[in-house]
Amino acid sequence: MGWLSNLLLPGRLRTGPTALLPARPDPKTLLAIAQLADPEARPDGDDVLVGGSRVQPPIELGPDLLAKLGVPGEEPLWACRIAADGPLPVDFFDKSLAEGIAYRLGGWSVCQGEPVDPAEEAGGDPVVYLPAVPEPEEVLPILAGLLHTDAVDTGRWPEGELVDGVVHVPVRRGRVADVYADDELVVTIEEGHRVPPVAQARWPYLTEIAVVRVSPAGRTEETRPAAEAAGGTVDPVDAEGAEDEAAAAPGEEVPVAPGEEAARSEDPGDPDALAAVAADTGAVETAAVDTGAAETGEAETGAAETGEAEGGAVSDRDVSDGDAVTVARDALVRRAAVALEIAQRLQGIAADSRGFQLAEPADALPGGYAGPALA
Repeated sequence: MGWLSNLLLPGRLRTGPTALLPARPDPKTLLAIAQLADPEARPDGDDVLVGGSRVQPPIELGPDLLAKLGVPGEEPLWACRIAADGPLPVDFFDKSLAEGIAYRLGGWSVCQGEPVDPAEEAGGDPVVYLPAVPEPEEVLPILAGLLHTDAVDTGRWPEGELVDGVVHVPVRRGRVADVYADDELVVTIEEGHRVPPVAQARWPYLTEIAVVRVSPAGRTEETRPAAEAAGGTVDPVDAEGAEDEAAAAPGEEVPVAPGEEAARSEDPGDPDALAAVAADTGAVETAAVDTGAAETGEAETGAAETGEAEGGAVSDRDVSDGDAVTVARDALVRRAAVALEIAQRLQGIAADSRGFQLAEPADALPGGYAGPALA
Protein backbone atom coordinates (compact mmCIF):
# COMPACT_ATOMS: atom_id res chain seq x y z
CA MET A 1 0.00 0.00 0.00
CA GLY A 2 1.47 3.35 -1.07
CA TRP A 3 2.03 6.37 1.16
CA LEU A 4 -0.96 8.19 -0.35
CA SER A 5 -3.24 5.23 0.33
CA ASN A 6 -1.95 5.10 3.90
CA LEU A 7 -2.67 8.80 4.29
CA LEU A 8 -6.24 8.47 3.01
CA LEU A 9 -7.01 5.18 4.76
CA PRO A 10 -8.33 6.58 8.08
CA GLY A 11 -10.72 8.92 6.29
CA ARG A 12 -12.02 6.18 4.03
CA LEU A 13 -12.55 3.80 6.94
CA ARG A 14 -14.20 6.54 9.01
CA THR A 15 -16.59 7.39 6.19
CA GLY A 16 -17.29 3.70 5.73
CA PRO A 17 -19.35 1.75 5.94
CA THR A 18 -16.69 -0.35 7.66
CA ALA A 19 -16.89 -3.50 9.79
CA LEU A 20 -14.32 -3.52 12.61
CA LEU A 21 -13.69 -7.09 13.75
CA PRO A 22 -11.82 -8.47 16.79
CA ALA A 23 -10.07 -11.15 14.69
CA ARG A 24 -9.10 -11.57 11.08
CA PRO A 25 -12.07 -13.31 9.42
CA ASP A 26 -11.66 -16.48 7.42
CA PRO A 27 -12.46 -15.65 3.76
CA LYS A 28 -14.87 -18.61 3.64
CA THR A 29 -16.65 -17.37 6.73
CA LEU A 30 -16.88 -13.85 5.31
CA LEU A 31 -18.37 -15.25 2.08
CA ALA A 32 -20.85 -17.38 4.02
CA ILE A 33 -22.06 -14.33 5.96
CA ALA A 34 -22.34 -12.29 2.76
CA GLN A 35 -24.44 -15.04 1.18
CA LEU A 36 -26.95 -14.69 4.01
CA ALA A 37 -27.62 -11.18 2.73
CA ASP A 38 -27.35 -12.11 -0.96
CA PRO A 39 -27.38 -15.78 -2.01
CA GLU A 40 -25.58 -14.76 -5.22
CA ALA A 41 -22.61 -13.22 -3.38
CA ARG A 42 -19.31 -14.44 -4.82
CA PRO A 43 -15.58 -13.90 -4.39
CA ASP A 44 -13.81 -11.55 -6.79
CA GLY A 45 -10.10 -11.76 -6.14
CA ASP A 46 -9.62 -10.76 -2.51
CA ASP A 47 -13.01 -8.99 -2.43
CA VAL A 48 -16.53 -10.34 -2.03
CA LEU A 49 -19.23 -9.00 -4.36
CA VAL A 50 -22.61 -8.86 -2.63
CA GLY A 51 -25.79 -6.96 -3.51
CA GLY A 52 -24.09 -4.29 -5.61
CA SER A 53 -21.39 -3.74 -2.96
CA ARG A 54 -17.83 -4.93 -2.57
CA VAL A 55 -16.49 -6.24 0.76
CA GLN A 56 -12.80 -5.43 0.71
CA PRO A 57 -10.23 -7.73 2.37
CA PRO A 58 -9.48 -7.15 6.07
CA ILE A 59 -6.77 -4.70 7.12
CA GLU A 60 -5.20 -4.79 10.57
CA LEU A 61 -5.57 -1.55 12.54
CA GLY A 62 -3.41 -0.63 15.52
CA PRO A 63 -4.33 1.63 18.45
CA ASP A 64 -3.25 4.82 16.60
CA LEU A 65 -5.58 4.22 13.64
CA LEU A 66 -8.39 3.08 15.93
CA ALA A 67 -8.10 6.31 17.92
CA LYS A 68 -8.60 8.27 14.70
CA LEU A 69 -11.76 6.24 14.11
CA GLY A 70 -13.07 7.02 17.59
CA VAL A 71 -12.84 3.41 18.80
CA PRO A 72 -11.41 2.96 22.31
CA GLY A 73 -9.06 0.18 23.34
CA GLU A 74 -5.49 -0.96 22.84
CA GLU A 75 -6.16 -4.27 21.11
CA PRO A 76 -5.80 -4.29 17.30
CA LEU A 77 -8.89 -4.77 15.15
CA TRP A 78 -9.43 -5.88 11.57
CA ALA A 79 -11.30 -3.57 9.20
CA CYS A 80 -13.41 -4.67 6.22
CA ARG A 81 -14.56 -1.65 4.23
CA ILE A 82 -17.74 -1.85 2.16
CA ALA A 83 -17.52 -0.04 -1.19
CA ALA A 84 -20.20 0.44 -3.83
CA ASP A 85 -19.67 -1.65 -6.95
CA GLY A 86 -21.35 0.58 -9.53
CA PRO A 87 -24.43 2.66 -8.60
CA LEU A 88 -25.00 3.50 -4.96
CA PRO A 89 -26.62 0.60 -3.04
CA VAL A 90 -30.38 0.79 -2.61
CA ASP A 91 -31.86 1.48 0.83
CA PHE A 92 -28.43 1.84 2.45
CA PHE A 93 -27.68 -1.83 1.88
CA ASP A 94 -23.94 -1.22 2.27
CA LYS A 95 -24.51 0.14 5.79
CA SER A 96 -26.72 -2.83 6.69
CA LEU A 97 -24.08 -5.16 5.25
CA ALA A 98 -21.33 -3.70 7.44
CA GLU A 99 -23.55 -3.89 10.52
CA GLY A 100 -24.61 -7.47 9.73
CA ILE A 101 -21.01 -8.64 9.31
CA ALA A 102 -19.95 -6.93 12.53
CA TYR A 103 -23.00 -8.31 14.36
CA ARG A 104 -22.16 -11.91 13.46
CA LEU A 105 -18.43 -11.62 14.11
CA GLY A 106 -18.66 -9.71 17.41
CA GLY A 107 -17.32 -6.42 16.09
CA TRP A 108 -18.20 -2.77 15.48
CA SER A 109 -19.60 -0.89 12.52
CA VAL A 110 -18.42 2.57 11.46
CA CYS A 111 -20.39 4.80 9.11
CA GLN A 112 -20.00 8.58 8.64
CA GLY A 113 -17.53 8.69 11.52
CA GLU A 114 -19.86 7.07 14.07
CA PRO A 115 -18.76 3.73 15.59
CA VAL A 116 -21.68 1.51 16.61
CA ASP A 117 -21.89 -1.83 18.40
CA PRO A 118 -24.70 -3.63 16.49
CA ALA A 119 -25.14 -6.13 19.32
CA GLU A 120 -26.50 -3.36 21.55
CA GLU A 121 -29.57 -3.14 19.29
CA ALA A 122 -30.52 -6.75 20.18
CA GLY A 123 -31.01 -7.64 16.53
CA GLY A 124 -34.09 -5.49 15.89
CA ASP A 125 -37.30 -7.03 14.61
CA PRO A 126 -37.16 -10.24 12.55
CA VAL A 127 -38.98 -9.99 9.23
CA VAL A 128 -40.47 -12.27 6.61
CA TYR A 129 -40.32 -11.39 2.91
CA LEU A 130 -43.33 -12.47 0.84
CA PRO A 131 -44.14 -11.91 -2.84
CA ALA A 132 -47.57 -10.48 -1.93
CA VAL A 133 -49.66 -9.57 1.11
CA PRO A 134 -51.36 -12.74 2.39
CA GLU A 135 -55.07 -12.79 3.14
CA PRO A 136 -56.21 -12.89 6.79
CA GLU A 137 -57.63 -16.36 6.15
CA GLU A 138 -54.06 -17.53 5.49
CA VAL A 139 -52.42 -15.73 8.40
CA LEU A 140 -54.86 -16.25 11.27
CA PRO A 141 -54.60 -20.08 11.45
CA ILE A 142 -50.80 -19.79 11.56
CA LEU A 143 -50.74 -17.15 14.30
CA ALA A 144 -53.39 -18.97 16.34
CA GLY A 145 -50.80 -21.69 16.95
CA LEU A 146 -47.91 -19.28 17.63
CA LEU A 147 -49.29 -16.44 19.74
CA HIS A 148 -50.63 -16.53 23.30
CA THR A 149 -54.27 -16.70 22.30
CA ASP A 150 -55.49 -17.32 25.86
CA ALA A 151 -54.34 -13.93 27.16
CA VAL A 152 -55.35 -11.10 24.87
CA ASP A 153 -56.33 -7.67 26.13
CA THR A 154 -58.80 -6.62 23.46
CA GLY A 155 -59.12 -3.20 25.11
CA ARG A 156 -55.80 -2.22 23.55
CA TRP A 157 -57.24 -2.73 20.08
CA PRO A 158 -60.62 -0.99 19.91
CA GLU A 159 -60.61 -1.20 16.09
CA GLY A 160 -59.55 -4.83 16.06
CA GLU A 161 -61.48 -8.06 15.75
CA LEU A 162 -60.76 -11.07 17.95
CA VAL A 163 -60.50 -14.17 15.74
CA ASP A 164 -59.43 -17.50 17.27
CA GLY A 165 -57.68 -15.67 20.10
CA VAL A 166 -55.73 -13.35 17.78
CA VAL A 167 -56.56 -9.66 17.39
CA HIS A 168 -56.78 -8.69 13.71
CA VAL A 169 -56.74 -5.01 12.77
CA PRO A 170 -57.41 -4.54 9.04
CA VAL A 171 -55.72 -1.29 8.02
CA ARG A 172 -55.51 -1.55 4.21
CA ARG A 173 -54.35 2.02 3.85
CA GLY A 174 -50.89 3.41 3.18
CA ARG A 175 -48.05 0.92 3.43
CA VAL A 176 -49.48 -1.11 6.32
CA ALA A 177 -52.03 -3.71 5.22
CA ASP A 178 -52.84 -5.71 8.38
CA VAL A 179 -51.86 -5.92 12.03
CA TYR A 180 -52.16 -9.04 14.19
CA ALA A 181 -51.42 -9.08 17.93
CA ASP A 182 -51.56 -10.75 21.28
CA ASP A 183 -50.34 -9.38 24.61
CA GLU A 184 -46.66 -10.01 23.77
CA LEU A 185 -46.18 -9.71 20.01
CA VAL A 186 -47.38 -7.52 17.18
CA VAL A 187 -47.20 -8.88 13.62
CA THR A 188 -47.40 -6.07 11.07
CA ILE A 189 -47.76 -6.79 7.36
CA GLU A 190 -46.57 -4.05 5.00
CA GLU A 191 -46.57 -3.78 1.22
CA GLY A 192 -44.75 -1.75 -1.40
CA HIS A 193 -41.16 -2.36 -0.22
CA ARG A 194 -38.22 -2.62 -2.58
CA VAL A 195 -36.92 -6.14 -3.13
CA PRO A 196 -33.78 -6.71 -0.99
CA PRO A 197 -30.85 -8.76 -2.35
CA VAL A 198 -31.76 -11.72 -0.12
CA ALA A 199 -35.08 -12.07 -2.01
CA GLN A 200 -34.01 -11.14 -5.54
CA ALA A 201 -32.64 -14.60 -6.30
CA ARG A 202 -35.97 -16.27 -5.47
CA TRP A 203 -38.27 -13.68 -7.01
CA PRO A 204 -36.26 -11.95 -9.78
CA TYR A 205 -39.46 -10.82 -11.52
CA LEU A 206 -40.76 -8.73 -8.58
CA THR A 207 -40.39 -4.98 -8.32
CA GLU A 208 -42.02 -4.71 -4.89
CA ILE A 209 -42.33 -7.07 -1.98
CA ALA A 210 -44.43 -7.56 1.16
CA VAL A 211 -42.74 -7.50 4.57
CA VAL A 212 -44.00 -9.11 7.78
CA ARG A 213 -42.48 -7.59 10.94
CA VAL A 214 -42.55 -9.43 14.28
CA SER A 215 -42.27 -6.85 17.08
CA PRO A 216 -42.75 -6.85 20.86
CA ALA A 217 -46.09 -5.38 21.98
CA GLY A 218 -44.41 -3.46 24.79
CA ARG A 219 -41.43 -2.11 22.89
CA THR A 220 -38.26 -1.73 24.93
CA GLU A 221 -35.45 0.73 24.39
CA GLU A 222 -33.12 -1.64 22.54
CA THR A 223 -35.70 -2.32 19.83
CA ARG A 224 -37.02 1.25 19.49
CA PRO A 225 -34.65 2.26 16.62
CA ALA A 226 -35.97 -0.60 14.48
CA ALA A 227 -39.54 0.46 15.20
CA GLU A 228 -38.83 4.03 14.16
CA ALA A 229 -37.24 2.80 10.92
CA ALA A 230 -40.38 0.76 10.27
CA GLY A 231 -42.65 3.74 10.81
CA GLY A 232 -43.25 3.11 14.52
CA THR A 233 -43.67 5.60 17.31
CA VAL A 234 -41.20 7.61 19.29
CA ASP A 235 -40.85 7.60 23.05
CA PRO A 236 -43.33 9.79 24.94
CA VAL A 237 -40.42 11.95 26.13
CA ASP A 238 -39.55 12.64 22.49
CA ALA A 239 -43.09 13.49 21.41
CA GLU A 240 -42.64 17.23 21.87
CA GLY A 241 -39.50 17.18 19.75
CA ALA A 242 -41.38 15.25 17.08
CA GLU A 243 -43.99 18.02 16.94
CA ASP A 244 -41.24 20.57 16.37
CA GLU A 245 -39.84 18.44 13.53
CA ALA A 246 -43.28 18.30 11.96
CA ALA A 247 -43.49 22.09 12.02
CA ALA A 248 -40.05 22.34 10.41
CA ALA A 249 -40.81 19.73 7.74
CA PRO A 250 -44.45 20.06 6.68
CA GLY A 251 -45.98 17.25 4.72
CA GLU A 252 -44.00 14.54 6.50
CA GLU A 253 -45.84 12.06 8.67
CA VAL A 254 -44.78 12.25 12.31
CA PRO A 255 -45.20 9.23 14.60
CA VAL A 256 -47.64 9.63 17.47
CA ALA A 257 -46.79 8.64 21.00
CA PRO A 258 -49.19 6.29 22.82
CA GLY A 259 -51.87 8.17 24.70
CA GLU A 260 -51.61 11.26 22.46
CA GLU A 261 -53.33 9.96 19.36
CA ALA A 262 -56.71 11.51 20.22
CA ALA A 263 -55.18 14.89 21.02
CA ARG A 264 -53.06 15.10 17.87
CA SER A 265 -55.36 13.47 15.32
CA GLU A 266 -58.66 14.87 14.14
CA ASP A 267 -59.91 11.34 13.57
CA PRO A 268 -58.97 9.02 16.46
CA GLY A 269 -60.02 6.00 14.40
CA ASP A 270 -57.81 6.93 11.45
CA PRO A 271 -56.12 3.74 10.16
CA ASP A 272 -52.76 5.47 9.65
CA ALA A 273 -52.69 6.50 13.32
CA LEU A 274 -53.67 2.96 14.28
CA ALA A 275 -50.84 1.52 12.22
CA ALA A 276 -48.34 3.85 13.89
CA VAL A 277 -49.57 2.86 17.34
CA ALA A 278 -49.32 -0.82 16.42
CA ALA A 279 -45.53 -0.81 16.54
CA ASP A 280 -45.42 0.59 20.05
CA THR A 281 -48.71 -0.31 21.74
CA GLY A 282 -48.40 -0.87 25.44
CA ALA A 283 -45.11 1.02 25.87
CA VAL A 284 -46.78 3.42 28.33
CA GLU A 285 -49.36 1.06 29.76
CA THR A 286 -46.79 -1.43 30.98
CA ALA A 287 -43.08 -1.48 31.73
CA ALA A 288 -42.96 -5.27 31.57
CA VAL A 289 -40.49 -6.91 29.22
CA ASP A 290 -41.59 -9.48 26.64
CA THR A 291 -41.61 -12.51 28.93
CA GLY A 292 -43.58 -10.77 31.68
CA ALA A 293 -40.81 -11.17 34.23
CA ALA A 294 -41.33 -7.61 35.44
CA GLU A 295 -45.02 -8.27 36.15
CA THR A 296 -44.19 -10.96 38.70
CA GLY A 297 -41.25 -9.03 40.15
CA GLU A 298 -39.07 -12.09 39.90
CA ALA A 299 -35.91 -12.63 37.87
CA GLU A 300 -35.26 -16.00 36.30
CA THR A 301 -32.57 -16.93 38.84
CA GLY A 302 -33.82 -14.84 41.77
CA ALA A 303 -30.37 -13.27 42.01
CA ALA A 304 -31.80 -9.76 41.96
CA GLU A 305 -33.69 -10.41 45.21
CA THR A 306 -30.71 -11.77 47.15
CA GLY A 307 -28.00 -9.65 45.52
CA GLU A 308 -25.83 -12.75 45.34
CA ALA A 309 -24.55 -14.84 42.45
CA GLU A 310 -23.10 -18.33 42.60
CA GLY A 311 -19.59 -16.94 42.68
CA GLY A 312 -20.29 -14.36 45.39
CA ALA A 313 -22.01 -11.06 46.03
CA VAL A 314 -22.67 -8.71 43.13
CA SER A 315 -24.44 -5.40 42.86
CA ASP A 316 -28.15 -5.18 42.06
CA ARG A 317 -27.28 -3.20 38.96
CA ASP A 318 -24.98 -5.95 37.63
CA VAL A 319 -27.61 -8.60 38.27
CA SER A 320 -30.43 -6.58 36.72
CA ASP A 321 -28.31 -5.71 33.67
CA GLY A 322 -27.41 -9.35 33.15
CA ASP A 323 -31.02 -10.44 33.51
CA ALA A 324 -32.16 -7.71 31.11
CA VAL A 325 -29.73 -8.93 28.44
CA THR A 326 -30.86 -12.54 28.91
CA VAL A 327 -34.53 -11.61 28.76
CA ALA A 328 -34.00 -9.43 25.66
CA ARG A 329 -32.14 -12.19 23.83
CA ASP A 330 -34.69 -14.83 24.79
CA ALA A 331 -37.44 -12.54 23.48
CA LEU A 332 -35.50 -12.00 20.24
CA VAL A 333 -35.14 -15.75 19.73
CA ARG A 334 -38.88 -16.17 20.29
CA ARG A 335 -39.68 -13.49 17.69
CA ALA A 336 -37.25 -15.13 15.26
CA ALA A 337 -38.97 -18.50 15.81
CA VAL A 338 -42.33 -16.91 14.98
CA ALA A 339 -40.86 -15.33 11.83
CA LEU A 340 -39.37 -18.65 10.71
CA GLU A 341 -42.69 -20.45 11.20
CA ILE A 342 -44.54 -17.79 9.21
CA ALA A 343 -41.92 -18.02 6.46
CA GLN A 344 -42.20 -21.79 6.31
CA ARG A 345 -46.00 -21.83 6.21
CA LEU A 346 -46.30 -19.01 3.66
CA GLN A 347 -43.23 -20.00 1.60
CA GLY A 348 -41.39 -16.79 2.38
CA ILE A 349 -37.89 -15.82 3.54
CA ALA A 350 -37.18 -15.12 7.21
CA ALA A 351 -34.46 -12.55 7.88
CA ASP A 352 -33.19 -10.26 10.59
CA SER A 353 -33.80 -6.51 10.58
CA ARG A 354 -30.75 -5.97 8.31
CA GLY A 355 -31.88 -8.42 5.64
CA PHE A 356 -29.67 -11.41 6.58
CA GLN A 357 -31.48 -14.71 6.14
CA LEU A 358 -32.31 -16.79 9.22
CA ALA A 359 -32.14 -20.60 9.15
CA GLU A 360 -32.95 -21.13 12.83
CA PRO A 361 -34.00 -18.85 15.72
CA ALA A 362 -30.51 -18.68 17.26
CA ASP A 363 -29.21 -17.09 14.04
CA ALA A 364 -30.76 -13.82 15.23
CA LEU A 365 -28.31 -13.61 18.15
CA PRO A 366 -24.99 -11.72 17.88
CA GLY A 367 -21.60 -13.40 17.49
CA GLY A 368 -22.88 -16.50 15.72
CA TYR A 369 -19.86 -16.69 13.40
CA ALA A 370 -17.21 -15.44 15.84
CA GLY A 371 -14.30 -17.82 16.14
CA PRO A 372 -10.59 -17.98 16.94
CA ALA A 373 -8.29 -15.43 15.33
CA LEU A 374 -6.40 -16.34 12.18
CA ALA A 375 -2.67 -15.82 11.93
